[in-house]
Amino acid sequence: MPPGLESTLDATATSAAVELFAAYRVTIAPVTAPEVQLPIPDLSALGIVRFTAPGMIGTAVLGVSTGTLRRSNTRGTSDRDWVAELANQYIGRFKLKLLRMGFELWSMTPVTVSGRLLATAVSQPDFAPIFFRDAKGGSVAVWIEIEINGPLKVTPPANESEIPREGDVILF
Repeated sequence: MPPGLESTLDATATSAAVELFAAYRVTIAPVTAPEVQLPIPDLSALGIVRFTAPGMIGTAVLGVSTGTLRRSNTRGTSDRDWVAELANQYIGRFKLKLLRMGFELWSMTPVTVSGRLLATAVSQPDFAPIFFRDAKGGSVAVWIEIEINGPLKVTPPANESEIPREGDVILF
């Protein structure tokens, strides 16, 4: 992995998660590594999104505990539908932040699974999450996994006015 890419991705992933939940009036804060217990027992649902860029493929996983998931769900949809929507909005924020740095990603449609089914798979030491707690003790975890498969293409950042803001409707 190119120098600095991992820290850039982690910082981008962290700010995208904090901003996403803040948009739904749920405040989450990162928890430092020594405080994270793996596997994370209270994750009830996971949203998974594959993404690609020139020279790279990856996966973003967003795991949310039941309480945090339901506090953020102002629409009253099912937990499964809501975690898929959160994963979709999360990858959108992540992509836009990277686009502002000149790094363009394309993402696929999110899928969801029950958190208990993946507890072992997503708790390996080499695939540690970025972990958050909300004010009421709920959990959020984000995993970003990338595989470099060629030279990465980073272009000068586009004009800020050409990049959509979080929450903008994009028709295609």
